[in-house]
Amino acid sequence: MNGSGIGNGESGIVMRAACRMSSRGAAATRDRVDRARGQLRGPHASSLAALGMTLILASALPAQTQMPTYVIRGGTVVPVVGAQIPNGTVVIQNGKIQAVGANVQAPQGATVIDATGLFVYPGMIDAGTQIGLVEIGSVPGSTDTREIGDFNPQDVALTAVNAHSELIPVSRVNGVTTVITSATGALMSGSAALVDLWGWTPDEMAIKPRAAQVMSYPSAGGGGRGGGGGFGNRPAGDAAEAVSRQVRALRDFLADARSYADVKAKTSATTPNAPRVNQAMEALIPVLRGEVPVIFDVSSVEQIRGVLTLADTFKLKVIIRGARDAWRLADTLAARGIPVIVGPTTQAPGPDDPYDALYAQPGVLAKAGVKIAFQTSGASDVRDLPYNAALATAYGLDMDEAIKALTINPAQIFGVADRLGSLEPGKVANVVVTTGNPLDVRSNVKHLFIRGQAIPLTDRHTKLYEQFRARPKP
Repeated sequence: MNGSGIGNGESGIVMRAACRMSSRGAAATRDRVDRARGQLRGPHASSLAALGMTLILASALPAQTQMPTYVIRGGTVVPVVGAQIPNGTVVIQNGKIQAVGANVQAPQGATVIDATGLFVYPGMIDAGTQIGLVEIGSVPGSTDTREIGDFNPQDVALTAVNAHSELIPVSRVNGVTTVITSATGALMSGSAALVDLWGWTPDEMAIKPRAAQVMSYPSAGGGGRGGGGGFGNRPAGDAAEAVSRQVRALRDFLADARSYADVKAKTSATTPNAPRVNQAMEALIPVLRGEVPVIFDVSSVEQIRGVLTLADTFKLKVIIRGARDAWRLADTLAARGIPVIVGPTTQAPGPDDPYDALYAQPGVLAKAGVKIAFQTSGASDVRDLPYNAALATAYGLDMDEAIKALTINPAQIFGVADRLGSLEPGKVANVVVTTGNPLDVRSNVKHLFIRGQAIPLTDRHTKLYEQFRARPKP
């Protein structure tokens, strides 16, 4: 996994081939125009030749297809950012939400979907996954979530995403339309990608290819996703020294990146003795400028406090993810405006934790004023995203806040609330029509739209069901 997706040798071959193709295409076009000019006579020859060139170029362009218009009518519309609209209507046109309301006229020629008795929600957003990077966890060849070394900020997870993973349709048929996917485990794991679960290629899926930089704060605990830098069963003194060493390495790397950014800002590529380009340092420049947030995978109170110290020292825009003990610092996090990505809540509590700590934490954080979002953290369990929030509602999280934590909150955390997260005119049409509240395991998705396209509700599960349902009887 790297930022370019091809090596230097491959890049050169591709560029030379592209140039040859471009040259042949240009030569053929010139020949056609020259022949046309040779056949022209009279004062209008140049105008007709220009018209011929226009027609030739136009024929080489791909045809623009008009996206169908849909009208979802008669259902209970849940915009998330406002009151529910009984017997409401949502108009989807050109990939965007055109109108939302109780008295909305359907455009002529639109495909009308009768949603009577159904509910209309914005698509859900999973704020922490490895989807597209893992196919079968027990098969190393299908896993691309970790590079060699502890410092890989230049890596871009999007380049490794398998757009045709069987886990993608399995996830979206349950109403999950958008995810953050990233590598994990290193002190600096590279850029997380914000993607829609629809598209032929990773670039087509991408909303923000570099939505956040992913880091782990060292811990003496036993590893795990949130405990990057765990040291297993080492003696306490050795583990503490190892943690201290990794913390120093993390701080030193950030300090070097800051110095690199300062020098680069004062010089140019033509300046004598200008510093050579360092891809790892380059990747951290927008982070140190506060333009790109940092997702810190942590667990304990000590790790969170260490992250806050780093944030103060290097002026980082921090997002805490996976911290089981974040509730202990809820007031501090709320006062500093630091969002927390919670979950997965479907895990068992730790041996020394209160029995309800994992399930009650989202409610405690939300009531303290912390903006929360939910993650599933894996790949095969992304479909269970709404049930992570459902568990939290049984332990104090308000239902409306739970829906926001699956929709508008993650959109705000990652800076795309102007495009995603609610049903409002002008936003991208990621829309889910269900038989009930998506947090209710009994609800089923009846219609699904991503970027205004009607997505078929088929996946590996449905295909196998139909296949074996039709098997010959003994």
